[in-house]
Amino acid sequence: MKTIVHTTQAVYRQLVNITSRPGHIELIEEEVKNYSDFSNATLLTTMTLFDNEISFITPDEAMDKEIKVLTGAKSIDSLKETDFIVLQAADLKEEYFTETAHGVLISPEKSVTLIIEVDSVTSGESYIFSGPGIKDETKVNIAIEHEWISLRNEACKEFPLGLDIILTDKENRAMMIPRTTKVEVA
Repeated sequence: MKTIVHTTQAVYRQLVNITSRPGHIELIEEEVKNYSDFSNATLLTTMTLFDNEISFITPDEAMDKEIKVLTGAKSIDSLKETDFIVLQAADLKEEYFTETAHGVLISPEKSVTLIIEVDSVTSGESYIFSGPGIKDETKVNIAIEHEWISLRNEACKEFPLGLDIILTDKENRAMMIPRTTKVEVA
């Protein structure tokens, strides 16, 4: 019998894989009852990473309820204090990159992680990733506008400070852009 613990363990291994290999795509094939407009990949990512000590923001009411019920995480309004922002690409705002926590030198991990569901992590705008976890460079195509990547690059220019982005899509694929990754328009 497969339980939610087995499911989140499998997803956790996939999240570790995309974290250590920026630009790598994982297909999250685990199933979950999903009552939101988000993909299973997005919901399972939150179920794996969130617990009752996590705070989050999402503009989607259904996802807000799902996350609270399934994880016990707290929905808050403060961009400076939130641990995660969960949203669809259409709901992106500049303040998610500029007004959120980017860590401090003594605790760079005290920063926000954006979980953004895009139309596709395999097609769209072309980018070149380089940095830790990438041999030379990796070319990726992501359905996310250049302006959001520029804001992300600005937020991450003073390493180890910055923010991390987990991208998911409706096909249940996931990719990560850690703060350590240099991202350029191809």
